[in-house]
Amino acid sequence: MSTTLPQPADTARRTTRSGRYLIAAAATAAILLTQTMTAVANLPGSSFESGDGNLAVDTGGNLDWSNAPNLATGVDVVGKSSDNAFGQGTKEDVSAVSVVTGSIPPNKNDLQRFYVANNVAGNGDIFLYLAWERLVNIGNANLDFEINQKATAGFTASTTGAVTLNRTPGDVLVSYDFGGSGTPTLGLSFWVTSANGAASDCFSSNALPCWGKHVTLGSGVAEGAVNTSSVAEPIIGGGTTLATGLFGEAGINLTAAGVFPAGVCEAFGSTFVKSRSSSSFTAEVKDFIAPVAVNISNCGSITVNKVTQNAPNATQTFGFTTSSNLSSFSLAGGGSKAFNTLNAGTYTVTEGAEPTGWDFVSVSCTDGTNTYTGTTYSGTTATIALKFGQNVVCTYTNHYKNAPTIATVLAPATVVVGGSVHDTATLSGASANAGGTVTYTVYSDTACSAGARDAGTVTVSSGSVPNSNALTFTSAGDFYWQAVYSGDADNTGATSVCTSEHLVVTKASPSATTAQTVLPNDSFALSGGFNATGTVSFKLFSPADATCSGTPAYQANNLTMTAAGTAATSNSTYIASTEGTWRWLVTYSGDGNNNPVTKACGVEQFTIANH
Repeated sequence: MSTTLPQPADTARRTTRSGRYLIAAAATAAILLTQTMTAVANLPGSSFESGDGNLAVDTGGNLDWSNAPNLATGVDVVGKSSDNAFGQGTKEDVSAVSVVTGSIPPNKNDLQRFYVANNVAGNGDIFLYLAWERLVNIGNANLDFEINQKATAGFTASTTGAVTLNRTPGDVLVSYDFGGSGTPTLGLSFWVTSANGAASDCFSSNALPCWGKHVTLGSGVAEGAVNTSSVAEPIIGGGTTLATGLFGEAGINLTAAGVFPAGVCEAFGSTFVKSRSSSSFTAEVKDFIAPVAVNISNCGSITVNKVTQNAPNATQTFGFTTSSNLSSFSLAGGGSKAFNTLNAGTYTVTEGAEPTGWDFVSVSCTDGTNTYTGTTYSGTTATIALKFGQNVVCTYTNHYKNAPTIATVLAPATVVVGGSVHDTATLSGASANAGGTVTYTVYSDTACSAGARDAGTVTVSSGSVPNSNALTFTSAGDFYWQAVYSGDADNTGATSVCTSEHLVVTKASPSATTAQTVLPNDSFALSGGFNATGTVSFKLFSPADATCSGTPAYQANNLTMTAAGTAATSNSTYIASTEGTWRWLVTYSGDGNNNPVTKACGVEQFTIANH
């Protein structure tokens, strides 16, 4: 593989097979190609500068080999002793060829490199761009680019020996004939067999198979140019330049040239270039550069991509059914299914029933343009109106939801009436980032439908559930707690089992103590007196004053004694409640006929005892 290309000054040191120097020929070629290359318009519908004879963009926004679309490059073998070429006598119509090495092609036919690119214009026309580079400028150049639908197995840069070229009816041969000056003549031939033509269609013979149905391409369909001065080679890099006559290019509107029959899907996958010894189509084929893979097609394609969100594993597959012109298939997350070389028409793709835990999110189809409207949707079905050359990509997105459970634990599970209880919940089987809420409720029946009391709603964070509010129970009985998880984008909701949280609120068990109370009163009756008058005083002392020396707890003083010699208290407010012995002290004042009388402390007493 060569990385540098010789300049015309090097040609004096190169020889033909007969050993003759090429100085005179090179000088002649230089005279023939001294005309100045003028700017030319691109082919109608194309932005590729394929007629200016250089490799760089001259007008901003255009394409050239420096930014060629779908570029493929073929490079010849380095070293003349190892360079391979077609053996003597090989003609274009011959499919069974012989490849030899060490047989030096004439310098003007010694190819060094070729390029092929293609794109689709806005109106759907398919354009092909071709370029070649050769070793030495001897003026004229005659080349053919063979564009095959199928590659020839084993046909590589190092191949030698017998090779049978894999040609299919409809394969294309682009002839590039440059007479040494002016514009090259571009022609187009098709591989003709009994399946697509007759011997009369052959270009240069009357025997099938052959290259035939030849057309010379006009300026509205094709353009080409050979460089008339040194040009930069930006693809090789390193500041390489190509001297005059070492580079040629062409652009062809394949659609306008009839390469793609209306209503027929056709795809080309391999291209190589070869040189002829003269402009005659029947001339011997000399050097070649081995085929490179290409994708030149008016066929459409449909690609289905599967996107899974929150997938628990990468093995879950999703089944798809299609219209009868496509085959059914299955895809796992991240998978892709491509249907290529499709004719224009209507196709449907339907995702089947979702596996357990999976939800269908969306399907979206595009052909890479902002205005694409070629698909209609109904549920999981995409109906695609495919055009020729259109590549539609449909993305089906599904989301997995975990199905967690929620368990609860009461604290405490039994409480005495008047006590307080809160609930604790735990999620199991949820995603690590689980969010949402949990609502706690208490019910009075086993169906969790009656007597609801709200115990609060809490926010779940990273799968962790906060406790409920604490509730106070003011009546005895059986109660049932329930926790309800709302779920979130990655998790389904969950509800705890009603009867799994049975709260028993028991009756209180009180104890009792007794305490007597006394409303104390006392009475006095005098006996043995004479016409007694005067007053009586009553004083009651608490158990803490056993000597009646302190302040009385209750007293009624100077009560007037009756004519019968009696007196009594009328207490209705003071209550004695202290346990122990209470003592009365009662005194009579006396009068002119009677001496005073005292009933000593504790002579009258009563005791309060609680048990």
